[in-house]
This record gives sequence, structure tokens and C-alpha cells, in this order.
Amino acid sequence: MTTSSTPNGDTATKVGFVGLGTMGEPMSANIAKAGFDLRVYDEDAGRAHAVADRIGASALDDAAGLAECDVIVLMLPTSKIVRSVLVDDSGAGPALRLPLRPGTVVVDMSSSNPQDTLATGEVLSAAGVHLVDAPVSGAKERALSGTLAIMLGGNDDAAIARATPVIDAMSAQIYRTGALGTGHAMKALNNFVAAAAYTAASEALISGERFGLDRQTMVDIFNNSTGQSFVTLNVLGPHIVDGAFASGFALPLMTKDVKIAQAVQAAAEHEAPVCAAVVGALDDALTELGNVDHTEAYNYWNLR
Repeated sequence: MTTSSTPNGDTATKVGFVGLGTMGEPMSANIAKAGFDLRVYDEDAGRAHAVADRIGASALDDAAGLAECDVIVLMLPTSKIVRSVLVDDSGAGPALRLPLRPGTVVVDMSSSNPQDTLATGEVLSAAGVHLVDAPVSGAKERALSGTLAIMLGGNDDAAIARATPVIDAMSAQIYRTGALGTGHAMKALNNFVAAAAYTAASEALISGERFGLDRQTMVDIFNNSTGQSFVTLNVLGPHIVDGAFASGFALPLMTKDVKIAQAVQAAAEHEAPVCAAVVGALDDALTELGNVDHTEAYNYWNLR
């Protein structure tokens, strides 16, 4: 493994980072801040160069430059896009799209479908490349502070050990979930729980206000009662009561994640009517509103 020295004298792997969006930019910034030799890549080359200048990294104009890296982190919208970066499916059989060296560790921190993760992992494994799934929770605020919660799945303990110092730079807590794919399954289930809380809280606010209750008063009571959740503490006040509608988490992504959770539950042969109801509510809002912040679903539901 190629190593370089960090400012404090420790050895560090060469790290590549793909996907510099709302979450990816602050996550990559924390990797650079930790002293790693970081190269960033984004489909938008101009963005890659601008981010690299801001965080003290090198920008790659071609994804092939990732082959120089020992650990490659991906933070992308879907598992299909993750696969398109890593795997060439245009030939007789799937093959690596990038000239990655055996022993390279790829860390998919996206909210991916675990079945897709397993399929992509098989292609990488055949080439001696290790795939680790390490999706995150904590939204943009914790991405900025480097205190994300990580759900870590993988089959090779040595590969996980090599990736862990990089992941540590972005996180406050790493939860080892099991084999490859379990991290992505856990992330989908977590986001289902959050989406269910948001859907239920929205229904409560809408019906309560129509009954004559004040929205802020309801939020205050939720937050000091058994209805308290991440949603009531962090979403309802700024984005519903104050009308920001700018959580940074898009409605299509939330809907996608809950559908992944539904697929996980189906694979486990578990009847999940609450999940089905949440998928239906989100799908209705998505059909009407399109690519908006997920908090704007409230406005659609309030009109029904």
C-alpha cells in the first residue's frame, strides 16, 4: 500500500473521494483536515476543482486517476450510480471500469440498495478489490462537524481496518453491522423510521392546526413528551413552523430509501404495513412536487 506522511507524522493512505454534493463536500473536507493525501472527483469537473481548492485536496479530471488511491470513498445518490463508476456492464460480462489495484478498498457511503451492493461487491472481489458499505446518518450539520454515525458492513476484516482511519475522520461513532450489505440495509431501515416519524408528525401538525392548536406549541409539547424524535427536535421547527423547507435531504432520495427498506423487509418475508403506508404518502407527494426538499411534502399533504 502506498503511504504518505500526514502533518503530524503519521502514515496515511492515499484517499480518493467521489461525489461532492451536499454531504460529500463536508465529508471530504474532514478527510483532508485529518491530514490524508486526498484526491477528489466529481462528474462536474469545475466543482471538483473548486472544492479541492477550498479544502486543500487535489482534483481529478478523470476517474481513472482514482487508481492511484488505496482507499476510495463514494458518496453518490444511488447504488446504480455507484456501480456505473466502478463497473463496466457493456461487455460480455461485468468488469472493473477503473484500473484499480488488487488490495484497493472501496468504501460506499451512499444510501445504496444492499442487493446492488452485494452484486457490485462480487465484481470487485473477483479483481481483488474490497468493497465496504459504510452509509451515514446525521445530515449536513454532522457532516460539517465530522460527527456522523456510520453503519459499517464488510466481509474482510483487514480491508475494514485499512478503511477505518479514513472513516474515523468523518464520524463520531462507527457501528459494525455485519457482512457486506448490512450497513446499507440498516441505513434504509433507519431512514424508513425517520420518514415514518416525519409523515406521522406532519399528519399530527396538520390535523392539530385544523382543530385550533398552534403549530409551535405542538412542536414544543412533542419535544417535551413521548412524541419526541429527531424529526420533532430538528425538522419541524425550522422547516415547517418557520417555513425554511431546506433540510438538505431531497424528497426523491427519502422516497428511494424507504422503498429500499420495503425491499429489505420483503426479502425478510416480513409484512410491513406501516412502511407501505409511508411509501404511498411519499410517492403521492413526489408525483405532485418532483425534486424538492423532503420537508415540502408537508405542503402537499396539507392541501389534501
